[in-house]
Amino acid sequence: MIRSFISIDIPDELKKEVKALQELFRKCGADVRWVRTEAMHFTLKFLGDVEEKQIEQIKKILKDIALHTPLITIKLNGAGVFPNQKIPRVIWIGIKDEDGALDDLQKRIDAELSKLGFEKEERNFKPHLTLGRMRSQKGREALIKLIEEVKDKKLGAFTVADIKLMKSELRPEGSVYTELARFEFSG
Repeated sequence: MIRSFISIDIPDELKKEVKALQELFRKCGADVRWVRTEAMHFTLKFLGDVEEKQIEQIKKILKDIALHTPLITIKLNGAGVFPNQKIPRVIWIGIKDEDGALDDLQKRIDAELSKLGFEKEERNFKPHLTLGRMRSQKGREALIKLIEEVKDKKLGAFTVADIKLMKSELRPEGSVYTELARFEFSG
């Protein structure tokens, strides 16, 4: 079984902006396990444990979807937490998809992969870039105060030109991601 997901990478120049914001949050001393810069991406669909024989079927579907997808411009904008500020678990940066192209891409991936038996996502798609996960509520108030100060901060925009099928290995030092395949958009 291969633990896998479908994602979009963040360009290195934007990762620097994200890392600077992460460093600001880190200073408040909250008990957070921060995502390593090199591991930053945003997930379009988490597949979970996939049988090796299904990987080729998934690749075929993703290749076809990518061939029918134009370039997508998205913006990194604002910060927040899931599920809420009283009990934050995930600290994130928001992703603005003004023309809905990213949402459309996610829905097509979800629909096509459901034909292979993958469950459709029941929650509304909320594209975000995870910065960290709370380990405890220590430092919560200071962290929430900082997040409120930057909740509308614009970090930059970029053009999405491909999607990736990724392998995820859980290790004590954190997840390790390996690219299984990349699918370029038609442009």
